Amino acid sequence: MANNGGRQGGGGSNGQMNEHVEFTVKAEEDLYLTGSENTIRRVTAETNYSCLMLKTQRFSSLFRHYAKYHGLRKDDLEYYFVNPLENEDTPESVQLQRGDTIMVRKRRKPEPPEAAADDEEFFKDMRELLDDEEHMDAVFYVHPEQSNTQSEPHYTPSTTKTTSPTPMDTNDLQNQKPKATEDVSKMIQIRAHKCILTARADYFKALFRKGTSDQKLPTDQHNTTSGSGFSFRESKECIIKVESTFAPNHVRNMLEFLYTNRISSLNAISTDDLLCLLHLSDKWLLRDLKRLVEHELVRNHMEVHTVARMYCATEDYNALRLSKACIDFIMDNIRQVTGNAAFQEEMRHYPHLCIPVLKAAADLIPEGPVHKKQRTALGEVDKGTAATPTDSRDGGIRSSSPVPNVDA
Repeated sequence: MANNGGRQGGGGSNGQMNEHVEFTVKAEEDLYLTGSENTIRRVTAETNYSCLMLKTQRFSSLFRHYAKYHGLRKDDLEYYFVNPLENEDTPESVQLQRGDTIMVRKRRKPEPPEAAADDEEFFKDMRELLDDEEHMDAVFYVHPEQSNTQSEPHYTPSTTKTTSPTPMDTNDLQNQKPKATEDVSKMIQIRAHKCILTARADYFKALFRKGTSDQKLPTDQHNTTSGSGFSFRESKECIIKVESTFAPNHVRNMLEFLYTNRISSLNAISTDDLLCLLHLSDKWLLRDLKRLVEHELVRNHMEVHTVARMYCATEDYNALRLSKACIDFIMDNIRQVTGNAAFQEEMRHYPHLCIPVLKAAADLIPEGPVHKKQRTALGEVDKGTAATPTDSRDGGIRSSSPVPNVDA
């Protein structure tokens, strides 16, 4: 079928030759046989290879022959004439004539399909929805920035382990309503769409759920239970009271994430504000936001002077991923961290958190006694004398091997 030096054979009628076509396969680039350990160049670019084929012969035979002849894998190559050549094509079907050239090259990876929709357009639309207050039907009451007590965070010791509220925790939800003694007029109102809140968070879905009972809610209770149905006052008033621990920027960052699934200014948020976001996401059961904040703290905020604050916060905010990352960081920098005054002060409030650190430190200590160097029966070898290998089969002293024993 193929000939690397010209046409094979010395005769044949003109009718038989008319059934064949002689052409050239040319390498468009260097062709390599690649593997996990080595790469070998098999064909140099611009190398010609003369071929002779029947006009009705499928190109699959050419593909197989060319790869086998040059020591290449068939599936690593692709061929084209005026269009890419397929296995079922023939010289006759692609109008290949005598003296034409077929090009061969390394198979290209298929182009990835275009995105069905532009994500940036979606995020832009959701951002505009977040800024559109005309149709918003839920309000967050937030204490002003100057009254926020989180600016100087301090984690007080807790006697019991705090747990996240469940969507059905009526005592926690009851605290969301502004108290009569509070001056609501001095609080900042941040508006949102109730449908977005309930679609993105089970906490708000439970908060705004309407009861199955038609019984009117009493004015002296936050919720009512009748039969199998109950509802919270927020389901009618759509007002969420935010604790003074959280500032307006924390709520706005939380809403930006609920609307767009991202926080555009995440890199500019301080460590303290991220810890507040971690607290907020744990309180309102926002798992995706919690995962994002933990990742940002581990990647860009974990330092010798901040790891203690993060580690202690994991106890209150149930941040298991952040807790593990903090312990790993402490083990990698144990001298600097344990000698830091901030670490010592924080651990005074959470002494039980020292136990996981001690366990991790214990894992670094090798198990079992340290093996002593054994002495030979003939005594120690002199420092200036090298041991000569012997052959136990003949008892004679053998010469050194030309290959050095790197394991000795």
